[in-house]
Amino acid sequence: MSTLKHIVAIIGRRTLKIQIGGVSKVFASQEEFVRFLKARLAVPGDRLEEFARLGERALQREARKMLHAHQNVMDVMVSAKESGEPIANLWRRLDISKVPDDHDWPSILFTLGNAQHVAEDYQREALAQYLRFLETRRDALDGFRQHQERSGGSEPSLTAAPSRAGLDEVSAPSATAVLEKYSRLPHCHTVEVDMDEKPDITLFLGTNRYRLAKRGGVVLFKESEAGSAYPLKVGRNTIGRSSECDIHLNHVHTDVSRQHLIVEISENKRINLMDVSSRGTYVRPELLASTRSDTVTEQQG
Repeated sequence: MSTLKHIVAIIGRRTLKIQIGGVSKVFASQEEFVRFLKARLAVPGDRLEEFARLGERALQREARKMLHAHQNVMDVMVSAKESGEPIANLWRRLDISKVPDDHDWPSILFTLGNAQHVAEDYQREALAQYLRFLETRRDALDGFRQHQERSGGSEPSLTAAPSRAGLDEVSAPSATAVLEKYSRLPHCHTVEVDMDEKPDITLFLGTNRYRLAKRGGVVLFKESEAGSAYPLKVGRNTIGRSSECDIHLNHVHTDVSRQHLIVEISENKRINLMDVSSRGTYVRPELLASTRSDTVTEQQG
């Protein structure tokens, strides 16, 4: 009997039943839940119309809210990885009151945090997809801000303004002949790289080429052969267009996300890469084939 109860409990954890917007939803598998979330990444049309009516300062305030919400989620995910604590125990750190109400995202996150016996894979996937939604929303806001700046007279943007790509759906950058030879890092997963074996690594943030280079005991993030080189510290290094990142990249690179890549360096110089962008981080496929991947969000499929 105890074995039967155990089997029933396992099956129960693999399915998910939650209330979203007053409607009961049942997901028979994680893949089904992922499809449900991915249909909620685009900014609704009525929200875009609302953004179009906002002034520059109001758009900036909304953009800051999205930046803070993104950082809030990343802090939860990274804390869970670093401490090994179940993500459900850290769910209380999410500021649900600041979650945009598009596509019932507040209801989804609130319910997942309060439901009993929810598999952690579901919670991690919800956070990973919510990050994508936030980036899409911020791209939409910055698209309108960029239009206002071109229209004349508005004050400079406080964060870099990208193109309107991402208003309808998050997607990888257009493939080029060079980029086709590279593989995309799995989103919100850590991938360990051995820089003793490969001390100079080329990687693309979106379609922009950068390098990781190990020189003695120092790891450098380099823009190009003649460009700037940034020494990385032991611990977590955030890279992106946001001024709050440890490495603040040139704002003209419109397909680099505000928080694009996290490079973690341990005391013993082990190096982990985590792509947290909507545009993608790309490396040579043989680098991925020779590395060990640790799940930060679950592997799909």
